[in-house]
Amino acid sequence: MHMALASKLSLFILMSLLFWALFSAPALAFPFGGRITVYHVCYNETIFTRLSPPVPGDYVWTRSTRTYQFGPPRNVGQWLLGLTGIPYDCLWSVSPIYVQPAISIMMMGSSGPAAPAYRPPPNPSPSPSPGPSPSPSPSPSPSPSPVPPPETPKLVINEIYYDVDWAHGDDPDNEWVELYNGTGNTVNLSGWIIQNAGGSDTLPSNTTLAPGKYMLIVANENTKNKWNIPSDTVVVILGSSIGNGLTNGGDVVRIRSSISASPADAASWGTNTNAFSPSVPVVPDGHSMARSLPTRDTDTASDWIDKASPTPGR
Repeated sequence: MHMALASKLSLFILMSLLFWALFSAPALAFPFGGRITVYHVCYNETIFTRLSPPVPGDYVWTRSTRTYQFGPPRNVGQWLLGLTGIPYDCLWSVSPIYVQPAISIMMMGSSGPAAPAYRPPPNPSPSPSPGPSPSPSPSPSPSPSPVPPPETPKLVINEIYYDVDWAHGDDPDNEWVELYNGTGNTVNLSGWIIQNAGGSDTLPSNTTLAPGKYMLIVANENTKNKWNIPSDTVVVILGSSIGNGLTNGGDVVRIRSSISASPADAASWGTNTNAFSPSVPVVPDGHSMARSLPTRDTDTASDWIDKASPTPGR
């Protein structure tokens, strides 16, 4: 009986010593196999970071405060250990940290004899001076989308009415093209040329367009009576079809100066791809093909929309 009691007492003492060795002995708390060389009060100057395996998660907990973390090294072979609560003491070394027995950190798989041996660098860097306390780094905001440069103000073709419905006359007699002056100056359009794929017409002398105003180029005078056209709209009457008449299934309209071979503006629709490729889709009978905004001009079909209720002169 005495022998059994002695055996149990010996086993209890052995287990107690093993428990103390596992959780308090400094030799089992070498996270990377080295000893601290300097103790420094740094007032929370440790820079914290996430550690990769074998240490899981962001934190390395103590058995008591559960508040320790590792930070990135400032020099080769250096690791930081900081206390995240007051008094913000931290340890740093040019060799991996030796944790004091009183702290008793458990390294969750990276400590103890199984930890990799420390290999000092060929030329150890001098011990760094603590830097200023960093603020927590906020998550980076997404970069804003680049702002496109503003459109250059210009004279543009703004609306084209090529498929005339019965309430507004006939093709090609009552077709019309609307211009918009987006510049800051009055534009003299005397002698300018408007053309389609098969013909052209010259605008009469003394034809001007003030800034921010609209001009309506019509084939015949009676077109004015079929629409509610604002009084400040300049109306130019050609006396004949625009070009050789605008083709419903696909055509192009260009406006250019008489001294320039390049058009000031052009637009195409349907099967004609002379201005845009792909061109603006064909609109139904009685609709117009219009810019979504008179100031938007990217020289693509995306500038244009199908307008079910045409608005000549505005």
